[in-house]
Parts: sequence; C-alpha cells; structure tokens
Amino acid sequence: MEVEHKRDTKGSFWSSCCRNGNSTKSPMKNDHVDIAGAMQNKPGWKAIPFILANETIERIATFGMTINFMVYLLKVYHLSQVGAANVVSIWYGVVNFIPIVGASVADASLGKFRTIAMASFGTLVGMVILTLTAWMPQLHPPKCTYDHKLQEVCDPPTSTQLGILIFGLSWLAIGTGGIRPCSIPFAVDQFDTSTPEGRRGVNSFFNWYYTTQTVVLLINTTMIVYLQNRNWIIGFGILGLLMSCAIAIFLAGKRVYLCIPAEGSIFSGIAQVFVAAYKKHHLQNPSNEEEQGVYYDPPLKDDIALKMPLTK
Repeated sequence: MEVEHKRDTKGSFWSSCCRNGNSTKSPMKNDHVDIAGAMQNKPGWKAIPFILANETIERIATFGMTINFMVYLLKVYHLSQVGAANVVSIWYGVVNFIPIVGASVADASLGKFRTIAMASFGTLVGMVILTLTAWMPQLHPPKCTYDHKLQEVCDPPTSTQLGILIFGLSWLAIGTGGIRPCSIPFAVDQFDTSTPEGRRGVNSFFNWYYTTQTVVLLINTTMIVYLQNRNWIIGFGILGLLMSCAIAIFLAGKRVYLCIPAEGSIFSGIAQVFVAAYKKHHLQNPSNEEEQGVYYDPPLKDDIALKMPLTK
C-alpha cells in the first residue's frame, strides 16, 4: 500500500488533489511516498464529512431521479406499461453491472478519488439531459388530446426523443458505476485500520453511512416524489442542483483526503493468465531432469508481499 505523491506539474487540477503526508520520498524512482509516514498522516474523521455529505446528497439526487421514473415514462413519454418496464429494467440491470467496470478502472489506472470525481460529473450530465427532456417540448411527445369520441389520443415518442432519453440514462449509469464501488473504500482509506482508533472510526463510519441511506430513502419516497408529481421540471431540476452541491462538497475536501494509488485490477491479472495460457498452449512440459529453475518464482518487493507458508 502506497500513497499518491503530488506531482509538480503546474496547471493540473489533479496535481492539487489529496494529501501526500509529510514523509520523504522513497529511494525508488517514482512519485510515491513512504508508507510509514502516510499511515501516520491519515486524516480520519477530518475527511469523512466531505465524503459522507457527497455520498448522501448524490444518493438523494440519483435515487430521486429514478424512483418515480416509471410514472415519468408513462405520463410524459406515453410509453406502454410493458415498454416503460423494459426501459427501467434494462437501466437497472446496466446500473448493477457497470460498477464492476468502474471498480476495475479505479484499481487499474485512475484511483478512487479521480474515479468518484469524474463519475460525479457524468451523473450531473445525465441529470441535466433528463431535466431538459422534461423542460423542452421538442424532447418529449406532446400532451395527449381527445378525439370526437372523447377518447384519449397520445403520440408515442420519436426515435430522437427516445434516443436522447436513453443517452441521459446512460450518463447516469456511468456516473453510478464510478461512484458506487469507490465511495466506501475511499472513506475507509482515510482511517489507519492498524490502530484501535482507526478501526473504531471505520465502524462509526458504517453506522453513519447506513443511517443516511435510510434517510435518503425516506426523502426520496416522500418529498422528491411529491415534487415530481407536481412538476417534473422542478422535481428534476432540484435534483440536478443537489448533485452540483455534492460535487462541490466532495472537491472542497480534496486537500484533506489521503489517496491510495491504483495498484492494478484483479481482472488484468486474470486476463494475463488466459493470454499466457493461449500463447504457451503448444509448449511441452519439461522432464524431471529439466524442472529445476523452470518455474517462475517472483522475488519479494520491499517486504510488502508475503508468501504463504510451505512455499518456496
């Protein structure tokens, strides 16, 4: 475990993000700092209010946008119940799958802080698009009319209108895929779990996290649904403003956070195994006389990786 060191590149937004502790650089030629100094400088609860506030407001905005979305599709887009159910079900399926991709990207290259920040902007873009679909008459079907028999006549959405709607939902899914798998691990990274105080801090964080989740569900199923049923533009617009506040709060603590750098995704290692197996499938196993020195035994790096007992 190492901690990101702030690069000296001027003008870069990310160069000013996250604390790097007060320790000196390691002798290795990289931009990382010593782990011992980093553990002593973990901010703990100094960083949690920013993370918890961002997570709470983001969930109000995201869940509030979708908790009443079935009604929006039926009343505004004039979809059938089957069509609306298909759109919502497919979107929920994507939202529950894409966090795997988001976690892999965070572990492989971006790190948790950058993934959360970028995904938050993606969520905001999706909310702005969905708000525009309710605001601009060109982006949704016209209101239903009545024929001479007093039967309701509703025009279905055009391909363009439905495409813009799906485009906004896609941005929401991308944002959720980056925020959901990284928020809790990023919060835990702020505590020194090798100490009793740090472990108590993690336990307290989880208590607050699930308490706020209950409050979020209560707010979404009452106040947000009420506002949306009164006026879709106001209901969606308020959620967009809340998401903007969540981003501002999260970035306000950027100098307090302590960030763990990306160390590689487990899926990268799995893919490497399959690639190596395919490239070497034609090779023959060595004979007993040739086995010595054939198998790869990687050396330990900085005494961080530990071997299991009874292994060479």
